[in-house]
Amino acid sequence: MVTLTSDGAEVGSAYTDSSGAFTAPVRFSRIEAGRHTVVAECGVRLTGSVDQVVTRSSGGQTGTLVVLVFFVLASITVIRFR
Repeated sequence: MVTLTSDGAEVGSAYTDSSGAFTAPVRFSRIEAGRHTVVAECGVRLTGSVDQVVTRSSGGQTGTLVVLVFFVLASITVIRFR
């Protein structure tokens, strides 16, 4: 059995195969931007890093709408002066 922890909180677990390899999803209870160390303990102590990135979208589809309106107006202009 392998237990994965980060900052003292359990974030995952898994069982090893016959060669000692394992794969496990990591689930954080809080999302905080930055690098977090994940420790796997199974008799030996293995460490790795996970980078969490927080993104935010405040404009929605406004940029897409502006581009669409530009091309519609440009098409009307080309057709009109043809």
